[in-house]
Amino acid sequence: MSQTPTPALPVSRSSRLYILGVSACFWGAIALLVAGGGGGTMPAFSVLAPLIGLAIAAEALMVRQSEKPGGDVLSFSATAHIAIAILFGPIPAALVAAAAVIVVDGLRLQGRLSIAINSAMFGLSILVAGYAFEAVGGTQGSLTASDVGPVVVLVATRFMVNALVYSGFVHFLTDAPFRRVVWDDVTDSFTPGLGEGCLGVLVAFGYTDSSWIVLPFLVPLLAALYQSKSNFERLQSETANVLESLAQVVDERDPSTAQHSERVALYVERFVQAVGLGERESARLISTARFHDLGKVVVDVATLSKEGRLDDAELRAIRRHPRLSARLLAPFHFATEMALYAELHHERYDGRGYYRVPQREIPVEAHVLIVADSYDAMTSPRAYRPALTEQEAVQELRDKAGSQFHPLVAHAFAAMIEGESVAAAMGEAQLVSLRVEFSRVNTLRMPSLPTLLAPGPMGVALAAATAVCWGIEPVPRPVVGVLVLATAAASAWWLRWVLSMRRRRARLAALLDAGVGPAAALTGAGVQCWAAWLELDDSAAVYTAQPDGDAPPADDLEETCLRALRHEESFEAMLESETCLVAAGESDGPRLVIGCPRRPSDFERSLIATAMVRTAQPQGALDPVMRTVDAGDRRTDKALRRALVSVRLGAFENVRLAGGQLLAERVIADAEQRLRTLIRASDQLVKVDEDTFALVVWVHDAEQLEVVRVRILAAVAEVPVPRRASQIVPELASAIGDAVYQEPRLRDLAGLLGDLDWEREAS
Repeated sequence: MSQTPTPALPVSRSSRLYILGVSACFWGAIALLVAGGGGGTMPAFSVLAPLIGLAIAAEALMVRQSEKPGGDVLSFSATAHIAIAILFGPIPAALVAAAAVIVVDGLRLQGRLSIAINSAMFGLSILVAGYAFEAVGGTQGSLTASDVGPVVVLVATRFMVNALVYSGFVHFLTDAPFRRVVWDDVTDSFTPGLGEGCLGVLVAFGYTDSSWIVLPFLVPLLAALYQSKSNFERLQSETANVLESLAQVVDERDPSTAQHSERVALYVERFVQAVGLGERESARLISTARFHDLGKVVVDVATLSKEGRLDDAELRAIRRHPRLSARLLAPFHFATEMALYAELHHERYDGRGYYRVPQREIPVEAHVLIVADSYDAMTSPRAYRPALTEQEAVQELRDKAGSQFHPLVAHAFAAMIEGESVAAAMGEAQLVSLRVEFSRVNTLRMPSLPTLLAPGPMGVALAAATAVCWGIEPVPRPVVGVLVLATAAASAWWLRWVLSMRRRRARLAALLDAGVGPAAALTGAGVQCWAAWLELDDSAAVYTAQPDGDAPPADDLEETCLRALRHEESFEAMLESETCLVAAGESDGPRLVIGCPRRPSDFERSLIATAMVRTAQPQGALDPVMRTVDAGDRRTDKALRRALVSVRLGAFENVRLAGGQLLAERVIADAEQRLRTLIRASDQLVKVDEDTFALVVWVHDAEQLEVVRVRILAAVAEVPVPRRASQIVPELASAIGDAVYQEPRLRDLAGLLGDLDWEREAS
């Protein structure tokens, strides 16, 4: 199956020169070969006529690929080209290939440049392939067993020459790196190209008096090949149209964000062009940008356009929309990576986004969406604030690079908005580093080695190989004997494995029936793991964990709770400690999490699923995880005294009006995190309300307390706020011991903290 460029995009001077150069090369070579007698004797038209008809008909059977540059199409005419090259030589094949394009594209009224590049590309690829076939010993006019190698060379050479010429055109048309374009085209077209080549060989084999009976049965094969590819492209196009319509519905529900997704997609399209991203990677990211807010379809319109503060339920609905977008995209095979990018488009580079995903787990594609989405939000008016200017928004990107935004993405995006060359603004080395971070679109998927070496597949493969070799006389009998023994060994291995799995499953069922917890039951069945129950604390929007049996590492439990925020249903994930999590349960009830020191096998996953289904949920609510003062770390020095510090930020409403309520919450959370870095294990930090914190610290005297106050002011002053919001200037009140009761504000806080007797506690 051959790529056919149709240059609907503006043709640059370099691509025009490329087309003329390829055309001159092909037609010049044909003229020299014919004039020099290198083409041999041309067959009679009556002999070639059926294959010419096949070439024209196959050329007319085109499948348009809308995601390709210029709306390229797939042609099936190489079937006829390969057959002619085998039967009549390279020059007749090249002339028929070029003529079929001229006839079909001419009737379609294609442009002259399109006809020129397509005819030259098809003609040149089969011309070179035909001479390669003869050079390695291929016999013209018929096919014999000795022609297997030359035929492989013919098919492979035609495929590679076609790919190189096509990739050169795409390179000059889009400025995409040539090597990347070649690799994308080869991996994308390898399987259909192989099938088309095999059909061409079969046509050549059947084009004789003795084998013509093969030809009628090849017609359904060609029709099936065309139909399958056509249906695939049609279904992909229809799916994209459905998602596109849904995205438009989402945008139209909220007048303040009308056409937001379309604008984000346009920003992403400009960005990928500016950084020189590959064709397939660009198309995937642009599509994700168009669909990244699909999850807002379940958010109430009143919530989306609300001017005042959002309540807890409304905030939860807003925070859920990225993962709902991912759930809408995930069922589509082509959108697997797109679902992940959409899910993470409200994360932050410092790991403090909606779901607090750490930076190492956020792909750079998601960072591009984060920057584009944020830029459009900043430059669009909202009910609670006016739009920022382009200069203000660009400066905001640069100010938040390294905290909210990926630094390379932010600087490249800012340069693009300002109309600068990204390479000149960032430096070629940083631009290359940015490109390397993007993942490739894998179009040629092979089964993993463990899958191939599993007892079942290995036994089936050996049995099939034994049967085939048994009936082929040239295969030595000792080889057949070795295959028979290997098949018997694999079968015995498979039987032993099946019996072992049955014993482990029975052991698990017996332990669960006896009321053993999931962790102990799975361990008894041979699955090394730990287990914990999770419950969502709605007020704090965090999960709390209660181990089942032996407690897992604290870091794993903490990361598990963060992971659960991203997933409303069952999920599997790898922790930083290389522990694999398998979780079950919905987000509105207790959730069981199983942690394994490695990825479980398919059978172990089935055991884990059984344990999760059959394990009763814990009775009652889980004990919340509370931040407490470690008694072992508490200061016992009689000279130390307890002090209370009130920190009123006065920033929430200010930031909400400048950047929205969710951003205001992030700023307050940032301030809280900075305050927590100041306190010791014996100190306490309590969030009193959305703008106020209370710190309980141990100090020697008022001078040391003043040092604490200075550090608090310095830490809070570093909290970044959105443009047009005032910098945070906190109000502090502090006192030591009984003096807290002399300040009304501190006295109220002391009451909230349990009305502690400060002097008696200190002594």
